[in-house]
Amino acid sequence: MKKSIAFILVLIISFIGIISILLNCFNYTKKSDEKIQIIATLFAQYDFAKQIGGDKVEVKLLLPPGTESHTYEPTPQDMVTISNSDLFIYTGEEMEPWAESLISGIKTDIKVLDLSKTVDLIHIEEFEETEDDEEEHEHEHENEHENEHEHHHEHEHEHEYDPHIWLNPLNAVEMVKSIEEQLIEIDPTNADFYRNNAEKYMNEIQQLDIEFENTIKENNIKKIAFGGAFAYAYFIERYDLDYISAYETCGENAEPSTIKIKNVIDYIKKNNIPVIFYKEYTTGNVARTISEATGAKMVVF
Repeated sequence: MKKSIAFILVLIISFIGIISILLNCFNYTKKSDEKIQIIATLFAQYDFAKQIGGDKVEVKLLLPPGTESHTYEPTPQDMVTISNSDLFIYTGEEMEPWAESLISGIKTDIKVLDLSKTVDLIHIEEFEETEDDEEEHEHEHENEHENEHEHHHEHEHEHEYDPHIWLNPLNAVEMVKSIEEQLIEIDPTNADFYRNNAEKYMNEIQQLDIEFENTIKENNIKKIAFGGAFAYAYFIERYDLDYISAYETCGENAEPSTIKIKNVIDYIKKNNIPVIFYKEYTTGNVARTISEATGAKMVVF
């Protein structure tokens, strides 16, 4: 009787072992057929990844549109989501200073792509030296003591480099190439699919670049004005434009000094600039003040 019970127990254990092996095999096969899971911090790389990956990928946007990326605090759920992905794409430490510490806490074997490594970054101070704002510097020198507190507050959220790298279409092309390479490395079986999609999308970006150049040339645009947070160094440099801005950088919590606002107003009047630009997902209050003083039309950049 004891031998019979032992034999039955051995059969049950063996059966369970076989079932476990089969389930593991099934799960492995299923996983190989699943879409590549991609987490992108911002919309630009989210869109690039979707265009390249097509129906082979599932892309999730980590930060909702309008979220302040510099001061964002990842949640425990964000950590879990990224840990379960195949590829995490972010813009760089200037845009998402929290990303590196988040990545260091991930224990799973995922690929991480820092897109700022693919382009030459613009140093904020060096770029500002080329700004066409001699009058602004004169006014600020005359009022440097009067505006010391305002000036300090305005620089609280400045960056060493401008992180908005995709606003130069040529940089966007390099970003697409980097994402393409990562997808091919993860999924070499569909390499041609990713290459074809990337090539098509890069052609569209290059066509957009040509349209920008033609529009600027045909309309003899040389100077533009910004009433909102300034995040457009790459665009300005690409098309060799002069500019003035109420803000020195993209710091969302900074408030421009009255001197800066006056300088933008004077600049617009002096150069007959018909438009004052401001950033999307912002109130545009400063741009509105400038618009009312100059008659320049408010336009979201």
